[in-house]
Amino acid sequence: MAGVPDYYERKGSLNLRSDHMNYGRATLNSNWHQSREAEPKNYDINRSDTRNLCNASYNRIGDVTDGSLPKTTYQDHTEQIYLRDDFEEQETKKAMVTMKTIANTDLDRETETPQRGFGSEKLPDFPDQSAAYRKCLSQFTDTCDYRRPGRNTWQDESGTYANTHYKRQIIQSRNPIPEQKA
Repeated sequence: MAGVPDYYERKGSLNLRSDHMNYGRATLNSNWHQSREAEPKNYDINRSDTRNLCNASYNRIGDVTDGSLPKTTYQDHTEQIYLRDDFEEQETKKAMVTMKTIANTDLDRETETPQRGFGSEKLPDFPDQSAAYRKCLSQFTDTCDYRRPGRNTWQDESGTYANTHYKRQIIQSRNPIPEQKA
């Protein structure tokens, strides 16, 4: 029985086993020879058309019947001189503040930092204790982390966190069992 050779089904084969897809000429599937026989000689179905600049530019000029041909590149560039007035610096016709409207202007405004709100340099009322509440680096799970404090810090097995002394200063330890009065 003459069937499909072994190298078609072998793992790592360069042949694709999907016959229903239309791949390019370089991709070989199991019936590549049948699709090549169906093609005419000297004709590639998947090749794109070669670009013809003459056809791309003047393809539809013959359809113009009202006599208005499209502008050439030279005509378009020479007409740009008429656009020069649009891009010149223009004078404003009306002044923003006149003698009639000067009474309504607010000339005594704050130009430095404001006393309150956004931009004020008021320190917050609460102390900055962010080092005590920062996320701790664990000596057990974050063993080889780049965030270790200090220089040349190898794996720390002391069992204490780096911000323990900050926590002890802020959070005072207390006895959870109240003293009983006799």
